[in-house]
Amino acid sequence: MDRIRSNLFDDWDSYHKACRELSHAMTGRTDRHVRLAKKRSNLFRSRKEEATKNLDVRRLHRVIEVDPAGRTAEVEGMTTFEDFADATLLYGLRPPVVPELKTITAGGAVSGIGIEASSFRHGLVHEMVEEMEILCGDGTIRVCRHDNENADLFHAIPNSYGSLGYILRLRMKLLPASPFVRLTHQRFSGCAPFLSAMAAACGQSPHAPDFVEGVAFAPDDFVLTTARLTD
Repeated sequence: MDRIRSNLFDDWDSYHKACRELSHAMTGRTDRHVRLAKKRSNLFRSRKEEATKNLDVRRLHRVIEVDPAGRTAEVEGMTTFEDFADATLLYGLRPPVVPELKTITAGGAVSGIGIEASSFRHGLVHEMVEEMEILCGDGTIRVCRHDNENADLFHAIPNSYGSLGYILRLRMKLLPASPFVRLTHQRFSGCAPFLSAMAAACGQSPHAPDFVEGVAFAPDDFVLTTARLTD
């Protein structure tokens, strides 16, 4: 456990030190264009590199803390969902919504809607966020919740793609995990019965599956996957 924790977990002192340095770097900028220096990108397009000093956020890539009793996690913005899930599973917990790409980051999934990853039970990724710390263009770091003085920014950040600020930290809700997930696949040759079956699966509350996924492989080839957590 100690070895795993050292790889997955950060600490508050390290986080606050990084925040101070990023705030200072942002305040001291003289150019208008801000680009992030990070390890990877999930943008599937080429982009012309500009001669500008990038804001180095690569160090913000870990889970700071998991609260098993409150079922929340404090997650740095560059933490990938792969590492996020690994850290929470140590406590028998999981993120309610996980994007399809494991290298999507927690902050990126909120500011960019996580390539539309969603749950029929829990909504989009940003709907499991309780609090965010956001680095704004003037170098100020604002703590944002739905019920404080920065509520407007809290609600505006999803789908803003970094235009309103950079997410440094998120407090995210968690759900209980099970050791296994049982999958059931159904194949359909027509769109109408496929969509009807999907609607029926989602509408079985309170006995609906834990997960529902639909894929169209061809005009006459559809697969509905339902999944349930199990021991």
